[in-house]
Amino acid sequence: MIVSLVVVYDATCGSCSAIAGRLSRVLAPPVIVRSCRDPHLGREFPALAGLPRCAAPLLIVRGPGGAVEVLKGPRMMWRGATLVAPGRWPAALKLAAWIGWQRALHLPRRRETGRTATY
Repeated sequence: MIVSLVVVYDATCGSCSAIAGRLSRVLAPPVIVRSCRDPHLGREFPALAGLPRCAAPLLIVRGPGGAVEVLKGPRMMWRGATLVAPGRWPAALKLAAWIGWQRALHLPRRRETGRTATY
């Protein structure tokens, strides 16, 4: 059982802030959003020690008894997909499409880097 989710994101990123703000409307567990620049974050969540908090969004899954799991990247996205609230799938799919679109807009162009973009 999940007690709550804590989304750690870069508050200086407009797209990141928009995504973080929408998550509570689609996920079933309670969602708390926190800036990666919050000076108290490391003290509250020792599991973040050594992780580059502002390099990419993080999802902290808080379980009963204080158990904490920190997820990022594809594992974070898959876990989030499993936590969509009943009846909120249309909104979740719209948000996922928007996230994909934002990511595509911010990927370096192939001709600029000489490489293909990877996920």
